[in-house]
Amino acid sequence: MISKKNFFTISVMMVVVFFLFMVTGGAKQALSNYEENEYVPTSWTVSDTSEADFSLSTGGVLYLGDSQKVLNRLKEWCYYNQRGLEELDHGVGYEGTEENLSMLVVDGASLTDKDEDVLLEASETGLTLVFATMPSCEYLQEHTNVAQLMGIRAIQKESTSLVGMHLYEGFLLGGEKVYELGDEDPLYYQDMNLHIPWYILESASKVYMSGYLNKLYKDADVSYTPPIIWRYNTKNGYVYAINNNFMEDLSALGIYTAVESTREEIAIYPVINAKSLVVTNYPTFTEENEEQISELYSRNTTNYLETLVWPTIMAVSSYNKMKPGFFISTKLDYDSENGPSEKALHYFMELIRESHGEAGLSLDAYSDISAEEKLSIDLDFFKDTLEDYHFYSCYVGDSDLEEALTLLNTTGENISLVVSDYSKNQNLIWAQDNVIGVSETTSSQYYSFTKDFTLKSVETALGYSMASVDASSLVYPKTTESHLQNFTEEYSGTINSLYENFEDFEATSLTETGNRIRNYLNLDYDADVSMEKDRVTITTNTYGEEQFFILKIPNMEIRFISQGEYEELEDGVYLVTTTSSETVIKLKEKDQSLLKYFR
Repeated sequence: MISKKNFFTISVMMVVVFFLFMVTGGAKQALSNYEENEYVPTSWTVSDTSEADFSLSTGGVLYLGDSQKVLNRLKEWCYYNQRGLEELDHGVGYEGTEENLSMLVVDGASLTDKDEDVLLEASETGLTLVFATMPSCEYLQEHTNVAQLMGIRAIQKESTSLVGMHLYEGFLLGGEKVYELGDEDPLYYQDMNLHIPWYILESASKVYMSGYLNKLYKDADVSYTPPIIWRYNTKNGYVYAINNNFMEDLSALGIYTAVESTREEIAIYPVINAKSLVVTNYPTFTEENEEQISELYSRNTTNYLETLVWPTIMAVSSYNKMKPGFFISTKLDYDSENGPSEKALHYFMELIRESHGEAGLSLDAYSDISAEEKLSIDLDFFKDTLEDYHFYSCYVGDSDLEEALTLLNTTGENISLVVSDYSKNQNLIWAQDNVIGVSETTSSQYYSFTKDFTLKSVETALGYSMASVDASSLVYPKTTESHLQNFTEEYSGTINSLYENFEDFEATSLTETGNRIRNYLNLDYDADVSMEKDRVTITTNTYGEEQFFILKIPNMEIRFISQGEYEELEDGVYLVTTTSSETVIKLKEKDQSLLKYFR
């Protein structure tokens, strides 16, 4: 039996809890302020990508070959790293000084007889050679000097089939990775090119990636497996070779960066330091496809999007330490007679604000409607319902970029970031008319080995990633794979697997991503290593704006940093943050005492 005193105490506690609940809820709603976009672009000026014209004077790159795919990715890498690029004619060497050149990139598949002397001469000067594609086995057999230059002692087999690949630690960020199907892995995981020549290399070669012939070779010495990426130490310098098709796509960006950072004892370069999770075609605010949604989930469409889909996205976002970005639309099917709900819009905008996410516009639609008409319908609704919310980003999908930019200029919104579907015909990041353009680095809900390798490469080169997924299939599912349970399992598993080694890069909203890319593209910097190799001095053209650098010092560690901060990403790799025009990083040799103790 409860005494009067205890009853009074319990009653008071209940009143206090109720009061605190009401106050907390009221404060939460008051502080949410979801009708305003908390992210404002910090700058509006950036040079157009097309205007980039860098000289060969410092770190310039030469290209010898005919592959347009290889050349396009090399141009992109040179643009990000502010390097001049000069294309060589077959049989014609570079007549200038090699002192300030960074590398000679070779399309080995297009080499001619008269290119042999050009390659040998370039190697003798100490210039780093990068074979982005391999010469044919026939060419190597006829031009043994070129084979020797690449560290190839013999051709074991002109074509062999692999069961997987092994990326070793220390080349790309993200650590070691084995790209081989497990017993329970679906077959679509393995989408890499598994047919390559098998070379036997000289002992002065360092292999960064090799192939497995079968499971018996998994624990074999690296010299008995087909090499895929390696470096050969010549008398005067280094020769790198890529025995696969990696240099025709985004993975080339990270490989070129890894080449530069592995040939130096101390390497430092700028990165963006931004990662975001983007959901297109979500949320929407109209009751549509009601019959199927009700049959599958026993609720209406907006309630389904609120109570079932939202927790899935938040779980993935939170687990991977990402800020979500949502490209919203009033509806997916613009032929639907139902109108959007103001209540649903307000509710979702409050959820987005509480998650530190950001909403952007979208030109994409499930139904057949022009981008101009769709945008007009959406903006009329948004401006009437959210008068003070400003959109700074827009998803344009696979729309023509010139037409999309022209259309967005008529909206009255200050669009600073445009997100498009990835295309091999354009850069991953670009700038035009003071607008930053980006493509997603990871799209769709499915994992594959190529996606994993590509993400490692892009993170290595840029410290940037954007994982994108289209949520329209959740409202209009065409197969059981789009049912929420299956979607959630695939989507969460994919993002969790891809990003498990990149949690230290900073989560950014859509506009924050645009701000950091703008700072990255505008950055002019110099990094000097002291003669004693005990300090690195970074000078930049900015003050007050955050700038980020990757510092790779495999045999050393940071002792002190002035005017900046640092964080160790992995062994011997640091992320340096500075807002100063000059930052000094003092280094020291790694403490080997514990290592010696346990030997």
